[in-house]
Amino acid sequence: MRGGSQSLLVRDQAGNAYIAKCVGNPQGTRTLINEWIVSRLLKRLRVSTPKVSALRIERGTPGEHLLEFQVGNRKIPIAPGVHLGSACPADPDRQAIFDFLPRRLLHRVVNLPDLFLSFAFDKWVNQSDSRQTIFIRERGAGGVQFRTYMIDHGLSFGGSRWEVSDSPLNGLFYDRSIYDHPAFEAECHVAVARIQNLPESSFSSLEEEIPPEWLAPGDREEMTRLLELLCGRRRKLHGIVDRTIRQLHEAGIVPKTAESKVLLGSLLLLMCLTRSLAPASAGTGAPAAPMQTVRVKSGSSLGPVRLATSFDFALSRRYGIRIWRAGRQKAKPDAYLFRIYDKCPGPAHRRLSESSKRC
Repeated sequence: MRGGSQSLLVRDQAGNAYIAKCVGNPQGTRTLINEWIVSRLLKRLRVSTPKVSALRIERGTPGEHLLEFQVGNRKIPIAPGVHLGSACPADPDRQAIFDFLPRRLLHRVVNLPDLFLSFAFDKWVNQSDSRQTIFIRERGAGGVQFRTYMIDHGLSFGGSRWEVSDSPLNGLFYDRSIYDHPAFEAECHVAVARIQNLPESSFSSLEEEIPPEWLAPGDREEMTRLLELLCGRRRKLHGIVDRTIRQLHEAGIVPKTAESKVLLGSLLLLMCLTRSLAPASAGTGAPAAPMQTVRVKSGSSLGPVRLATSFDFALSRRYGIRIWRAGRQKAKPDAYLFRIYDKCPGPAHRRLSESSKRC
């Protein structure tokens, strides 16, 4: 299997398929503990994720010659004992399991809110890897649908470092467009509320479940410290999520939606329009270069209309152009307004034009 932990596809005596992560893997045995803790917490939050179990691999197991790690030019045998198994949600020999889904099919994911919840969850547990998922096809009333499962949690808590920190670029899903979904931010805060409502007994019971074979000297005390830190970190999670979403937008990580592309296209047209309508330069007859000042305002108001974002262009020294998307309280979210106005109105001031356009 791909990945730094060099996991394996194995089957138990009943023929059930598991992805096995083994003690002593190149990412460290603590990654097995991370997988166990995170999978159990996601299950308690009712998020789709494979069930984890302790797998015992004995000598004489069929395919034993494949049980090894590749470290540089060396091959290190995997020791018999207790390892971690994540149950495959479908038999890979009978049903396709996808680790990628094109953007045009994401609307067919029946549990898409689980992906939104995983964003808040990954900020909580300091997932230092990207958000890994798999998709399995299902039949529904509306035709083909998919269900997604959150997988590969070994690098939560910073991997083997067992620390938590805030990094906006970690734990992100490969298709960033989901972070611009209309329901994304609200679903994230619903997820935070669910995380905060987990009883403290959920954390203490996790310590008792970990197989002792996975614990090195001092790990039990460190695990207790980590779980106490995780429990207390919930109080700050609303602020962490808000700050991370803002940082993603400021860094340009979230792609432009169709709506924002319409607005951007309108702005580019206006930049051409400002040049064509600008007054001619003296003695040349050619349009003078317009002033290039653009002002951007957020959350301003224009009379009774609440503006989400407004852009002001200097058409000339006297005239300007404003384009804005009306706020949701007073107009539908796809209403764009455009106006050419006189910046220096006199007694005979007359508005040149004012119109609204629905894009």
